[in-house]
Amino acid sequence: MSSSTSLPTINTGFSLKLNDDQSLPSSARIALLDKPLAKLNKGQVLVKMLASPVNPSDLVYLLGKYGLAPNNGAYVGFEGCGIVLDANAGLYGKWLIGKRVAVSAQPGIDGVWAKYAITKANFCLPVRPSLSDEQAATIIVNPCTSVCLVDRAIALKAKAIVINAAASQVGKGVIRYAKMLGIKTIATVRSESNVEVLTKLGADCVLLTTNDDFSEKLRLACKEFKATVLLDSVAAEDTPNLLKAMPNNATAIVYGRLTETFDPVGGLFSVADVIFRNIKIEGFWLAKYIGDAKPWQVISLSRKVQKLFEQGIFQTDIYASVNFDDFPAALDYYAKHKSDGKVILKPNA
Repeated sequence: MSSSTSLPTINTGFSLKLNDDQSLPSSARIALLDKPLAKLNKGQVLVKMLASPVNPSDLVYLLGKYGLAPNNGAYVGFEGCGIVLDANAGLYGKWLIGKRVAVSAQPGIDGVWAKYAITKANFCLPVRPSLSDEQAATIIVNPCTSVCLVDRAIALKAKAIVINAAASQVGKGVIRYAKMLGIKTIATVRSESNVEVLTKLGADCVLLTTNDDFSEKLRLACKEFKATVLLDSVAAEDTPNLLKAMPNNATAIVYGRLTETFDPVGGLFSVADVIFRNIKIEGFWLAKYIGDAKPWQVISLSRKVQKLFEQGIFQTDIYASVNFDDFPAALDYYAKHKSDGKVILKPNA
């Protein structure tokens, strides 16, 4: 470990402020808070945060509806980028000290919307100098998820993929990566303005969910492209509705829930489809994937994603980079305009 005399003892960040009133904006669910920095447990590192984005999963967590139990008073934020200042994590931890890394928050403790973050060493991925702090801060949750989802679809022998809420950063990443690999994509969106955007991006078919003939067009597109995998970030009614248009033996991979519902479970599926059409439903959570993976698997995934950034295959859309003062208003904007790009918190700016 490095000398503790030069290390900070107090942290500042946005903590969770739980409230049962679901109508409150996201900014009313956070509070800027100073508190002492915890000591590093075995396997952990201390990171000075440079940038941290807002993701849809952060918004769901603020509502108390994420898969992790909300931790009132804990700092929020699932990913970011920073410099490793200290480590209590063996040789790998020592090697990380001084390096700029992409960071994933350790479940159950403080998140990374703060000046400093503590997390597991294997949740830190060294990033290449060619990536800006803003781009490096976004390489874990969305790009890694995009790669894992497409790779899973390939393992399921899919020739084409259906993606709902496809204007999201994960959706755009899936479209770019799948196109590079020769996998067809059928994108569904709610806003007409995103149809042209995703078509230019390389989606083979973009369908507007508000059209009266949406279901029939989706059925025909699935038949034409032989789409057998649904990448589902919406859940609730969207899962069975889209699967109904897909062929027998299709698989839905559910990796999020954007549906405005108070149901803490929030999932629906057609029992008849599961029984008689052999429809399958499985889940994907990147934190579990990283936690279960071997170090070399995580490093391999990181290298693949960063190479895709350098090649221009991946590029996170950034709406604004803000400091502590401007973050609450920017957070509320992102909650209403996710497809405009990420809001990035720069806590030490």
